[in-house]
Amino acid sequence: MSPRTRSILIFAARMAIALTGVALLYVMLFRAQDAAWLRLQQGEALRVAMDPSFPPFDTVDEAGQVAGFDVDLARELGRRLHVPVTFIPIAFDGLADAVMAGRADAVISAFPLDERLTEDVRYSQPYFEAGLVWVTPADSDLTTPEQLADGTVAVEWGSQGDAWAREQQLPHILRTETPDEALNAMLDGRADAAIVDAVSAALFPKPGLITHAPPLVSDPYVIVLPKQAPRLTEAVDEALAAMMTDGTWRALAAKYFPNPSIPPAQ
Repeated sequence: MSPRTRSILIFAARMAIALTGVALLYVMLFRAQDAAWLRLQQGEALRVAMDPSFPPFDTVDEAGQVAGFDVDLARELGRRLHVPVTFIPIAFDGLADAVMAGRADAVISAFPLDERLTEDVRYSQPYFEAGLVWVTPADSDLTTPEQLADGTVAVEWGSQGDAWAREQQLPHILRTETPDEALNAMLDGRADAAIVDAVSAALFPKPGLITHAPPLVSDPYVIVLPKQAPRLTEAVDEALAAMMTDGTWRALAAKYFPNPSIPPAQ
């Protein structure tokens, strides 16, 4: 073997070793960054943590199974990701910890976006808007929140809506005991509009409401995901975006909420 041939072979062997090392390093880094996604690709279930004590989002049915808007959303998410879904009931205070500790792949449980946790977890795009909204009867002429100063607004005493109305120095505020009473006062003509949280507006049993978007104060619900799960987060966001545009989200909301919910901002 000539010296030149020997040098070429040695160079080729070194390159192969180097490329193998790079490939192994890539695999190790990818596994470290998104172990949850790799598990799903191997056919394992998406483990969803939730606190089943907040109907209609999360509850336990007569058969002892978790049920609600979040459960249906999670199952639809699993269908779009082509993976089974399992549910892990956990008290609300322990939900984020379950993801951080690797005991769950996601929290889908009416979880409000908490900026304090952004160093420890990832958040999906919003999937439900639960913030402060203004509501009018279907035949109202009010179209902008600035017009609220021209009439009477009904609020729950001491609520965020009450505080917002006072901050805006609205001249005529009708204070009631509950959000439902505020909405009833609007419908029976004692107020021109009501300021309540979006969940109360969506759950109000009487028809004929218009919940105006955007919210006065946004408070979106999001899916909590592991910090080292960029690919899983991307896939979840893609699935949620598709649900918002193809009518799936509205159909799910209509199943659980008598009045139309405002879609979350994307």
